[in-house]
Amino acid sequence: MKPRSKHKAISLKLLFFIATRNLLANKLRTFLTVFGIVIGVGAIFFLVSFGLGLQKLVTEQVVGDESIKAIDVTSPNSKIIKLNSDATNKMGDLGSVQRVGKSYSFPGSLSYNGAAIDMVTYGVDETYQDLSSLNLSAGRLLKNTDSKQVVVNRAALTSLGISDDKTALGKTIEVVIPISGIGANQETLKYAFEIVGVVDSGSGGELFIPLGIFDAAGVPYYSQAKVVVEDTTQVSALRKQIESLGFETASPVDTLDQINQVFKFFTIVLGGFGAIGMIVSVLGMFNTLTISLLERTQEIGLMMAMGSRNRDMRRLFVLEAFLLSVLGAVIGILLAIAGGEIVNQIMNSLARQRGVEGGFDLFSTPLWLIGSLILFMVVVGMLVVFFPSRRAARINPLDALRRE
Repeated sequence: MKPRSKHKAISLKLLFFIATRNLLANKLRTFLTVFGIVIGVGAIFFLVSFGLGLQKLVTEQVVGDESIKAIDVTSPNSKIIKLNSDATNKMGDLGSVQRVGKSYSFPGSLSYNGAAIDMVTYGVDETYQDLSSLNLSAGRLLKNTDSKQVVVNRAALTSLGISDDKTALGKTIEVVIPISGIGANQETLKYAFEIVGVVDSGSGGELFIPLGIFDAAGVPYYSQAKVVVEDTTQVSALRKQIESLGFETASPVDTLDQINQVFKFFTIVLGGFGAIGMIVSVLGMFNTLTISLLERTQEIGLMMAMGSRNRDMRRLFVLEAFLLSVLGAVIGILLAIAGGEIVNQIMNSLARQRGVEGGFDLFSTPLWLIGSLILFMVVVGMLVVFFPSRRAARINPLDALRRE
């Protein structure tokens, strides 16, 4: 007597054909199931990409290209430790320091054409100025070679009755800065400056003049310094070195960490709202696969009677769940990207109508987010199909064929 031959497994190609045919056999049910997945995945992707986009936008506004590598240095309330030229020279000699920017800060008054206002005067060099992320609206910023030039902010011009930034360029203003009581050579600085630039910074009057004006007056110590490192990974170590000299430090990295913490929570909350739609889509997929199993009990029994194995039935349902998951996830992501682009264009258009220059992106769609969502939906699909596929694999062919 010949031994009974083992049944061969159904090929993956044939299983794919059968799974596709089964899904197309009830187009409305398949459409509604895929539509539910599209809504769930699309909502999560749209909201999370919006959160990531806002985080990126705020981060770029708060931290400039090089300012992230800068450390703000101030002197403590001490009569011994002062932020003077010797101190900044020591900082410049530290191993990872690229350059050091310095600034003075004093209250003063500005007069033009009979009008006078109080404002804050900053004496800055090019390095400090570049790291201050000043938004130049007209003219140019200061150079180290300047001596009688000045940059003012828009708020100061508005207080003086000048509404057009460009018309302010080339005008001469009188500036008076009291510096008595700090050990300088003079008690009051009084100069006539030519306006060479206008910046949009702050709501109060601000004035930026060459650092050398205060140096020449013998002002003994700076108000603040900015130390630039070669790489952001060196910020923490350099801060410890500077603090060991007795100075206080701050860094945009601190602000960046706070921003990341806030937006991490914000993104999780947005993703949670989107997950509500995902739960509905998962229930829809489970319902579709379960009903499909009940409707095809005889068909499954016939296939098993003709030689299909229990494993083949399990693979068939897993493949159907995989197709539903991937199709719904891909369509949902594509629609979310398209929707985000439409919203982005509308918001940019509204911003331009209100005089905002330059474009911005409210949404961020990194590849890891796309891949993670597709993979997540596939895993969810595999979990959802576990019970229907196991039930299909356990169907008794004889019992199934007896049913009418």
